[in-house]
Amino acid sequence: MDYLHALSGVFSLLLVCLLGVVLHRTGWVGPEVRRLLPRFVTCIALPPYLFCSIVTTFSHEDVRAFLTGALVPVVSILLCFAAALVCGKVFHVKQQRFGLFCASFSCSSAVFVGIPLCGALLGPRSIPYALLYYFANAAFFWTIGSWLIAADAKRQNPFSCRQAIQAVLSPPFLGFTAGLAAALLSIELPEWVMHSASIIGQLTTPLALLHIGFGLSVVPRGSIFSRDLLLAASGRLILCPLLTLAVVLAFGIDRFVGQVFVLQAALPTVMQASILSAHYQTDPDFGTLIITLTTVGCVLTLPLIMALV
Repeated sequence: MDYLHALSGVFSLLLVCLLGVVLHRTGWVGPEVRRLLPRFVTCIALPPYLFCSIVTTFSHEDVRAFLTGALVPVVSILLCFAAALVCGKVFHVKQQRFGLFCASFSCSSAVFVGIPLCGALLGPRSIPYALLYYFANAAFFWTIGSWLIAADAKRQNPFSCRQAIQAVLSPPFLGFTAGLAAALLSIELPEWVMHSASIIGQLTTPLALLHIGFGLSVVPRGSIFSRDLLLAASGRLILCPLLTLAVVLAFGIDRFVGQVFVLQAALPTVMQASILSAHYQTDPDFGTLIITLTTVGCVLTLPLIMALV
């Protein structure tokens, strides 16, 4: 029952995606909205969301401790990234989606799905360790991951030095680092500022899910069986948790903590991968499909992975 209760969060995400499909197919949503949504989420909603997540979750001491204690999640994510690079090269993943492939392979939805799932399956004691994994996961995605997705555009069109800097210093990354700085320096903003930022940030999840639904409604059905997509989904749901388990065993950490890290590594692809792909106009169809496929697939793979821990 706990497992089914935990997965209810996954089904909720899929239901909102389905709403996006219905809205698009019934003509409520036109091309202008589909173009606006990724830009709005990336530049307006995500920065305050990330800022508030860091500031309200981590204190000064927490950030310092997490920066020094995040070795296992960091090593496991870097190992997953190395596996993504190798798989991408060996299986000749298309250049137009190579960065998106690597980011989708390496990074999980550690907060949207991970925090509720850990709380339901492993109890409240797991939340600090789930946040530790989320911290490492978000730091990787908003630095290396976001740059890789932006670099997909470079391989298709001329990409100036200015655009490269803008890709690294993206609004979400600035929101993330601003949150870190505020937490480290114990800066407290006025309550009305934080409340406004929280309201805007709360738009992130529903708008991102609706965008995924819009994309699903126009993606050709045969695309879901593409080799690149199945390879990325297999890496995200199977290989990454197994690599994380190997790191956990190698470091000899507490079994309960190891369970949290492996569970976080076995989750669907980070939702913002699709948003960034659409924002940079690289391969948004692939981004939409990988999130959908891994969200559905984790229902089958999670029990198998957790049985090994």
